[in-house]
Amino acid sequence: MPQYIYQSASELAKLIREGQATSVDIVKEHLGRIKQRNGELNAFVALFDEEALVVAAERDQQAQEGKFLGPLHGVPVSIKEQFCIQGKKSTINAKMHKDFVAPEDAVVVDRIRKSGAVILGHTNVPRFLVDYQVWGDIYPEGKTPYNTDCTPGGSTGGGAAAVAAGFSPLELG
Repeated sequence: MPQYIYQSASELAKLIREGQATSVDIVKEHLGRIKQRNGELNAFVALFDEEALVVAAERDQQAQEGKFLGPLHGVPVSIKEQFCIQGKKSTINAKMHKDFVAPEDAVVVDRIRKSGAVILGHTNVPRFLVDYQVWGDIYPEGKTPYNTDCTPGGSTGGGAAAVAAGFSPLELG
């Protein structure tokens, strides 16, 4: 039975801050949920599971030392694929950008990191971010967890599906 799925980011942050939960446990539970259902929803297009677990362990160590980076310390978040994450592809689901690797974090991603969040991965977007449904040249069509015959909408459709499916308590989208 999941303990942390569908809890809000602020609830999870409070559990971590009060020592009632670890970031590693919370992140592991969300990663497990993603691996269980993402194949049918295509909400995530890139999962940074190993990195997320390393960062979660760092956040737990910092919490044990009484050092909290910010309001999202240890909380898992997902990031819309349009936002650059240093060293990761950011294609906006278009073939002409299929090989683009971000040279640096987008400002909002940098701020999310500085708030203490743990980035789980990139979520699906429509090609060039210009449609009301999640489809494109590179990634499979996104689906809503409530009816896989339907789209989760655009342009943050993958992120919306991720939050709705309990993959992530918070989406930057």
